[in-house]
This record gives sequence, C-alpha cells and structure tokens, in this order.
Amino acid sequence: MTRWGTCMVAVLTVLALAAAAGCGGDRSHGTRADPASAVQPTRPSAGAPGAANDEGDATSGGAPAPAGEAAVLPPEEALVTAVSHPVEDPYYPATSNPEVDVLHYYLELSWRDDILTGEATVTFRAATTTDTVRLDLSRALQTSRVLLDEAPILFDHPGDGLMMATGPLAADSQHTLTIDYQGSPQPTPAPSSRSDTTEGLGWQTAGNGTVYMYQEPYGAFTWYPVNDHPSDEALYDASITTYDGDVAVFNGSPTSTRTVGAATTSAWRLDEPAASYLVTLAIGPYSEHVVASPGGMDISYWLMPRDAGLLPALSDEGGRAFDWLVKHAGPYPFSTLGVVVVGGASAMETQTMLTMSPGALGRSDAVLEHEMAHQWFGDSVTPRDWQGLWLSEGFAMYLQQWYEVDSHRPPYAGGLTAWRGYDLQSRRSSGPPGDWNPKAFGDVNVYLGPAMMLDEIRQRVGDDAFGALLRGWAADHANENVDRQIFTDWVNRQTGRNLTALIATWLDSKRTPHFSR
Repeated sequence: MTRWGTCMVAVLTVLALAAAAGCGGDRSHGTRADPASAVQPTRPSAGAPGAANDEGDATSGGAPAPAGEAAVLPPEEALVTAVSHPVEDPYYPATSNPEVDVLHYYLELSWRDDILTGEATVTFRAATTTDTVRLDLSRALQTSRVLLDEAPILFDHPGDGLMMATGPLAADSQHTLTIDYQGSPQPTPAPSSRSDTTEGLGWQTAGNGTVYMYQEPYGAFTWYPVNDHPSDEALYDASITTYDGDVAVFNGSPTSTRTVGAATTSAWRLDEPAASYLVTLAIGPYSEHVVASPGGMDISYWLMPRDAGLLPALSDEGGRAFDWLVKHAGPYPFSTLGVVVVGGASAMETQTMLTMSPGALGRSDAVLEHEMAHQWFGDSVTPRDWQGLWLSEGFAMYLQQWYEVDSHRPPYAGGLTAWRGYDLQSRRSSGPPGDWNPKAFGDVNVYLGPAMMLDEIRQRVGDDAFGALLRGWAADHANENVDRQIFTDWVNRQTGRNLTALIATWLDSKRTPHFSR
C-alpha cells in the first residue's frame, strides 16, 4: 500500500470516530495540514452549492449553480483508451495518487462574481485494492457533498487533498464519484524561479475579470478535484456557465453553446486522454476565428477584442508551423487544434488548445511552434513522472531550433552551436537534465542538453534515419506514458546500436558533454 493508502486508512478510522486527526495531504511537502473536523455526508439542501431555485439560479451567496444536467459519460470502449498506470512522483509526491486511475472527468462549472461553483463527476478505476480514495483539491474550495456510485460517503478535506472513505474497492473495479464544491480559486506557488511563473500556477483571475491558467507541473487542483499527475491521463467533458458576455474556452472542441439571459453555457469535449497539466480553461469575451493551414488543417484561434489585431500574424505562423511539424514529426495525433490567447507572460502546450500570452507570441523565437511540437512530444507521448520532463522539452526544443533555421529566423539563444555555455550554467545551478533540482522546475537544463543529445544521435545515425526516429517515437508511443528506460531501449532497437552510454552521459553529467565521435 502506498503512503496515501496508509494515510487514508487512518482517515477512515478517524471518520468512524467522527474526529479527523490531521493526516497531511498538504502540498507543502512535509508540512502537516491542520486537523479538521469530520464531515458527515449529506445531500445539499436549498441554499447549498449545487442547489437551484425554480429560475435555475443558485440560492447560495448569489453565486450561480451548475446547470444540473446528467453527467456526460463516454461509452465503455472510449474509457478503455484512458486506462493508465499511475505512479507516485519522485519529485512531487503530494500531487500523485497512485491508488486511483481516473478514466473520465465531467466538470459542470459556473463562474460568477469571483465564485466558482462546481460539480465534478469522476469515473475511475481502482488501481489497487483500497477502501479510501484521495484526489487533489485546493483548500480554497469547500466541498459540500461526495457520492460514490450515487450513494453519500464520508469525506475529509484537510490541506489540498480531498480524502474519501469509499469502503472496500476491488482492484480494477470501476466507480463514479460525484463531488460538489464552491469557492474562490487561488493559484498555488510554482516550484521554480522562472519569471513567467511568479504569479503562481493554476487558476488566475486577472484584474479585468478574465480567467486563465498555466499548470505545469501541477495546478489543476486549484479548480477541480483531480489526480494531478502526468501518469494518470483521462478523457474530459465540461459544461461551463459564464455571465455578461463572457465565454469559456476549454480543450478539445465545443459541442454546444446556449445563452439564456446573461448566462452562457459552453459544452466542450476532449476525446483523447490528457494529463491534468495539459488541461486549460480561459474565460473572457472570446470569439472563435477558424483559419486553415496551407495544408488544409482547420485551426481555431480564440481571441478577445483587445487581441483581435494578432490574428493575421498568429494564423500565418500557426498554419506554417503546423504543416512543417506534420512533415517532420508525422501525422497530427489529435482531431482538433486551437490557440487561446490569455493573460500572463507564458505559453503552454495545453492539449489541442495551446495557451498563449501576447508577450510570448511577441518573442522572436518560435514559441508557437515549440508549444505545437509538444502535441506530439509531451501531450500524445507523455512522461511518466516529472523526472522525465526532458523527454518532452528536449524534443520540442530540438524541433524549435530546426524550424527556426528552416524559416530563416534567428534561432533561440543562438542555436545548437551556442548552447553549451547556457547548458553548463544551468546544470551547475539546477542539476543535470536526468536528475534536476525539484525546486528549479523548467530551467533550461531540461531543454538544451537533451536537444543537443538528440543532435548527437542524428550525427551518429544520419539525417534520414534520425528523421525516421522522430516520426517513429511519436507514432509508436502515441497515447502512452514513457520514461528514460523505454526511450533508451527503443532507440537502441531502432538504430541497431547501443547508445545507452551516450544517452546516460548527456542526461547525467554535471557538466555539458562534448559531442563524441
């Protein structure tokens, strides 16, 4: 049994005695949450989050309730595609819950007056025999009810973890949790000193009332109950109600939009499994602009009026970058592609709906192409845990500099031949790319060194064989979680060479290696 399972057994016992005793689910990595009183399972009464009056408006605190529609569940054959094998993260264990394999989230959300009201229907597989389940959920959100397979159950919500006493669940058995909650979402601090993460991770409410988020390596827990770890990928449906002209933009494709009075409800579906860090939500006065790439791929650009002037350059770059990637990375692994322009100062490879700030788009390097490349390397082929961050960033960085050279623009930081100094400095401050400092998430050590490693592999095997490797890695591991051993074994098989030492040198050295000949 994992440490969370042990913790949950204790919670179950405490709940039975009606006095929770502080089993710490805190994201502060070792700090115990304050003890909390046990919560008795009750159905929401009139005025509780999730209850609605005859007019369909919430009766609690002036905040709107979700629409109350039946949960959208995909067919069983679709759920099979979302079966994962969750692991505990070596760097951020507080954000991984290996007892539960979520197959599908149905998020019914309403956002008004800085209050988020939600009902999450979570279809999951018990990854082990267990009698308790934990999901990540911010302490800023208050849980009012939890149902397991439509029956009320006991729960506790200390820190940033929602702990639920399910009773005995057999390994591989499938169940559904329904969780009602409400509150004012708050971002969580990033384990990084990067300038584009100073605002924190997860839900961000801008001064003008718009909403956006960047949540790598975690942050989804700031707005819905989730197994917030890349090893657990799931399907998503969402129904989001906004007000006064605002529109909700989510991953995948919109399935319906309904406006009644001041309320607009947007329904979205993501039909390929995604890790939680690749989920996005943006709320504001958005309009969709669909522009086909030269090769014929329709790309949706979601822009607020203030950013409408970005469309010509954005769609031109987006179309060219997409077609270039199809040529070099292989067939696009998903059914839809969009870009949503938001606040903040960063960019994120959120699955099928890239999250981009105007500042990131204004950079001279090919940041849009970089995030688009992640759709193959990171989104479809996803690291099993955060120690393997280099598996996505190394590929995206390599493709970015290649695209920059092909499109006759200055490559990022001078390109491959100029990266040694930057990589060396980053290894000294943040560790080698295969064993980096968890307090320095997303430093250039996981970008540049792994990209240079890929270039050395190219030099060893030749351009044609390397091009086949790129396309083959994406195709052979689509919708999979991968790690270093899987990558090394696969490269050795495909090339017919033993490149284990080369890969280990680039990933483990404290100093930047020289290209071997």
